Amino acid sequence: MKTISTILFTAVLLISQTVVAQSKSDKMYDAFANKDGISSFTFSKNMIDAIDLDLSDDGDEKQVTGDLHQIRFMSYNPEKGSLTGEQFCDKAIGYLPRTSYHKFVDDEPDNDAEIWLLGGKKKFQECHVFVSNENKEGMQFVVSFYGDFTVSDIDKLKKTGKGFSEE
Repeated sequence: MKTISTILFTAVLLISQTVVAQSKSDKMYDAFANKDGISSFTFSKNMIDAIDLDLSDDGDEKQVTGDLHQIRFMSYNPEKGSLTGEQFCDKAIGYLPRTSYHKFVDDEPDNDAEIWLLGGKKKFQECHVFVSNENKEGMQFVVSFYGDFTVSDIDKLKKTGKGFSEE
């Protein structure tokens, strides 16, 4: 009987660890999966390690000082979906719990990119860049970075996120 209790306790513990390991932002990606107008892909840690991410636009190679575990990308085409571009961004941001995520306020505001972070004041585990098109009915993008990075990395991640949306 004690063995069965130990096995059940271990199983419950392992299941709870798996649930905790999942990011709260996965809900955002899951909600839009297989919807009209949505395209998405993910770079895993192995894929990121296999390619060089050039985070500069002037030829000087810059690296994110933190450890990047995953990059997720989602685009939305309002012509093929049921939401406007603005509605898509608002709905996607709405899936990020305000108790855990906060909006990054930049010294130099950017009208076409909004950043939401998970983490402390100087170290972050997630950075979500929401890129809006000037044309509100144009393509909208979400680029999410998962790992361990610092405040100094945020500007580089924003540029990289915007770069994903231009290609």
